[in-house]
Amino acid sequence: MREQEHNQPGAWFSEPKQVDYEQLKARTITALDKLGHQKFSPEPGGYSLENWMKGVNLLLDDFEEKMGESRLPRGYVEKKRLLIEYLLKPVDTSSIDGTISELRQREAEIVRRLHEERTRTASKIDELQDELAKRSAQLEEENAPPVDAAKSERSRSFLSRLLGRTQTSSSKGSRDKVREPDPRLQSLPGEISEQRKLLKSIDQRSPASPLAEEWKSLESLQARMKELESERLEKVQLVKERAEVTASIAEMISKIPLNESGKGEGGVGSD
Repeated sequence: MREQEHNQPGAWFSEPKQVDYEQLKARTITALDKLGHQKFSPEPGGYSLENWMKGVNLLLDDFEEKMGESRLPRGYVEKKRLLIEYLLKPVDTSSIDGTISELRQREAEIVRRLHEERTRTASKIDELQDELAKRSAQLEEENAPPVDAAKSERSRSFLSRLLGRTQTSSSKGSRDKVREPDPRLQSLPGEISEQRKLLKSIDQRSPASPLAEEWKSLESLQARMKELESERLEKVQLVKERAEVTASIAEMISKIPLNESGKGEGGVGSD
């Protein structure tokens, strides 16, 4: 059947398709609104302004071809060109970049101070632990009887038991002698415990931390930098400008007058 139709004279020519211009306008305006609020990808190679411009141009080229040049309002092409060129102007972010750079320097200074305090406290703990170990070893060594003295004491003890004698107080003097406690040795565990608490508190972002003001300043700087980065991104991506341009073009399209039915044959210049 399809071959017979193809063989008939004029079978390749069909009647021009009817275009609903009101629907065409509505679809284009909706698409422009979506494009105007489209977000870009911050990743390298992601959706960018170049991709966006290509999408806008394809949309408008298709609209203009189907609408027909004769139906476009006077000045439409020129205004569209000016609006598109407006988006291609270089974006100046020097002021925002300068502020962000200054805030980053201040952030680095606070981070450096926090790191130094953390390192200093950790080193102090190591020093105190070494001192505790040395003093404990020294005390143990001082309290331990000499090897020869221990043998002599055991020999005397054996003879005393053999002869039925009791040890004299003089023979027990060195063993029973009580050393005075070392105040420094007794205070070291407490100091180590306090330094460990201090080390833990350095990383705590709470009012109880001795570095609470440093943490507060750091959080404030980071919050401000985040705001500026977002502002810079919007500026580079022309968020506001793109919305304004697409809205302006959509408004021009919405005001294009049509006949009563809003329909007609497609093609440039057709009525």
